[in-house]
Amino acid sequence: MFTKLVSKYKKFKIINHKKPKKICSCYNISNHDIMDAINNGCRGINDIRKTTKAGTACGKCNASLEYEVYKALKK
Repeated sequence: MFTKLVSKYKKFKIINHKKPKKICSCYNISNHDIMDAINNGCRGINDIRKTTKAGTACGKCNASLEYEVYKALKK
């Protein structure tokens, strides 16, 4: 019985685990890092930039960063 439960849990975990999406390559920041920053008190794009440094180097990720922050704060 216990092995069946463990097996079901492993399948459930694999199916429901969302792989992190890299947002900023310069600082290796993922959408999970952005969510963590928001959960720790960041309330806007400037707070995210100060906390994670995402979007502050080359700038290529700014559109993706802004979209991820918008999605996260909309929830």
